[in-house]
Order: sequence, then C-alpha cells, then structure tokens
Amino acid sequence: NKYGGMSSGETKRNDAVTANSSDFGSGKGAYSPLDGSKDVATSSSPKTTTTTTTCVPCSDKGNVFRQASALFRRFPVLGALFLETIVSQCLSSLVNFIYLYTLKATIADDSQRAGWSGNFYAWINGVSGVFQFFAIPLLLRRFEAHRIWLFMPALMACCTTFTFATFRSSGLFGASASFFAIKTMEYSLRIAANESIYVSLDYESRYLGKKVISLIAGKFGKSAMAVALSLAMVAYGDEPDTMWYLMAAATVFTFLWLFASVSLHSLIEAST
Repeated sequence: NKYGGMSSGETKRNDAVTANSSDFGSGKGAYSPLDGSKDVATSSSPKTTTTTTTCVPCSDKGNVFRQASALFRRFPVLGALFLETIVSQCLSSLVNFIYLYTLKATIADDSQRAGWSGNFYAWINGVSGVFQFFAIPLLLRRFEAHRIWLFMPALMACCTTFTFATFRSSGLFGASASFFAIKTMEYSLRIAANESIYVSLDYESRYLGKKVISLIAGKFGKSAMAVALSLAMVAYGDEPDTMWYLMAAATVFTFLWLFASVSLHSLIEAST
C-alpha cells in the first residue's frame, strides 16, 4: 500500500514461510514455500538400533556348571582337557602318597627325612626352572606344542612301570623317580601345553576355561584321590601287600592318563 505496509497477500505468504520453517525445526511435515508441495520430514534425533550379542559361556552367570557345559560344547578340546586334568591330578596325588609312604618307611628319623625332602624338592624346582626358561623354548621351535600331551604320560608310563616291576628292590629310588618326573612336568611342560590351548580362545572363554579346569578339575582330582587313599589305608593299611596295590593303581592311572592325552591330542590335531 502507499504507507509502505504489506498487503494481505504478502502477509499470508510470510506467515506460510514462517510456519514452514518452524515445522522443519520441530521435525514435522511442512510445505515448501517454492512450490507448495509437502516435503518428507526427517527426525532431528534419528533412531538408534542396538544389537545384543549373547556369549554362550556367559549366558547364565549364576551357574558355573552350565557355563562350563556350554563352553565344552563350543570347544570340545576344553572338555577333553577337563577329563585329562582330573586323571593326571589323581595320578599326581597317588604318586605323591607313594613317595611319602616309601620315604617314611625308608628313613625313620624325622630330621633326616626332612632334610632329604628339602633337598629333593630343591632339585625339582631347579630342574623345572631350567626346563621352563631354557629347554621348553628351544623344544617348541622344533616341535609343535600339542606333542607335549603325548610325551608326558609316555614318560610317566616308563617310570611307573619300572617302579611297579622293581618296587621291592628299587625302594625309595623308584618312588622318588616317579614323583620327580610328574612334579617336574607339572611345573614346566604342563604350563606350556595348557597355554597353547588357551591362546586360541577369546577372552571370556579363556577366563572361564582356566577357572573350570584349574579350580574344579584340578581340585576334584586331588580331593577324590585323597579320599580314596584315606579309605584304603583305613581298611587295608596293615596289609603286607599294600605297596603292591598302590603301585598297581599308579600304573593303571598312568595308562588312563595316556588314553585321555591321546584323545586330547587327536582333538587338537583335528581342530588345527
């Protein structure tokens, strides 16, 4: 108009532009000021989708046995290692008992027996250290790590068979040789063999596998053999052939360990 004001048509057009701008800011559908067509509205805060992944071993946090069962279904090698650990720890406890039983029967004086045991354990720790820091790294450069599972029970089969055949004449020497062999392997070779299996697992499976195998399988094997030996000594401790039965049991458990290790070795080879 002549006073510089806007006409009614211009006012309506500006109102439409203002409404259009406010609608776009609020995320609603709006009309274009250019052609009057309706634009497709987009939300100012886009939706986010979250995906939840369920870890099979961790699906039931409240029950470690269900976690272990799920873990063994995913990794059969760990199930075989679980059984192998139980058998080997049963044999370790049995060989330890035979060593102490023979030592007490051979050396009657407590102070001499304590001194002999101290020197014996020092040799075990020393040889284990040499194997762990020097021999095993060299051996693993030439041989695959899973061959250790065959070497350990094979060596123990030689020791326990020799001790069983000559226990009346070998005495403390035979019992000490078997105990020395299994303890040295536990402190050196077994650690390297176990880690060769765990290294290929994810963090959650590795953590659960170590907990189940070292705590449950290891403790169960030692405890079961301790209970069995206590009952056997109460019932047959005074029998003259007690040592023969102990050595026969050690030989049987050695070959059970060999069988479990062969099964474990086969699963490891099949998975590689």
